[in-house]
Amino acid sequence: MKVAGLWRYPVKSMQGEARDSIRVDERGVEGDRRFGVLDPGSGTILSAKKEGRLLEARAMLVGVELTVRLPTGETALGTGPAVDAALSAWLGRTVHLVEARPGGRGTFERPADFEDDESEPVRWQGPDGTFVDSSPVHLLTTASLRAVGAERPDLRWDVARFRPNVLVEADGSGCVEDAWVGRRVALGQVELDVRRPCERCVMTTRSQPGGIPRELDILRHLSAAHSASLGVLARATRGGRVEVGQPVAL
Repeated sequence: MKVAGLWRYPVKSMQGEARDSIRVDERGVEGDRRFGVLDPGSGTILSAKKEGRLLEARAMLVGVELTVRLPTGETALGTGPAVDAALSAWLGRTVHLVEARPGGRGTFERPADFEDDESEPVRWQGPDGTFVDSSPVHLLTTASLRAVGAERPDLRWDVARFRPNVLVEADGSGCVEDAWVGRRVALGQVELDVRRPCERCVMTTRSQPGGIPRELDILRHLSAAHSASLGVLARATRGGRVEVGQPVAL
């Protein structure tokens, strides 16, 4: 097995950036979900689970400086009043772009019924100092994507739907990473403790740039055939740099 792709998502639920290498520590991937869009009215960090339009924007980090590109064509840098004004105008409500801080936890929402965006929202708090939903590193294998693609070839199983940090090239046509739960995985010098399967939500069904359509059957199928999970969540026990092409071993 080897690392086939790496991504980080500087702003929660926006498009992120493919990387040739990433740094990983116990807090997760450096720069990943470092920022979020705060709705001061509800006190929540917006997510594409409720606000699907966030997937139309893209966030990138150049060094430590954040760049956000909106679907309007507007580009905004960093945080502050100018970025807040651009985001608020685009989304049609007052929002603030905020940075995750140690000692702070984001509050998130998703619809209770993934088929009804207006259903009663479910709320939860994320971990300290980051805007990830739960465990900080998300792995997915090419074998799993082949497996679900074979089960439902009529659907678009793009890796972008699932937003992994690490895509692992693996032989086979089953969900091989399911067997990694409770084990440790080495990616070059980095060692990860695989905690649990990655439970999927309405985000996987959202339309995205690049011609990815809205498809509720993505989550319907995962719910029926894979306990609504695909991929695994992990935490680093030994940090360092991961590069595309590096070997992956249990």
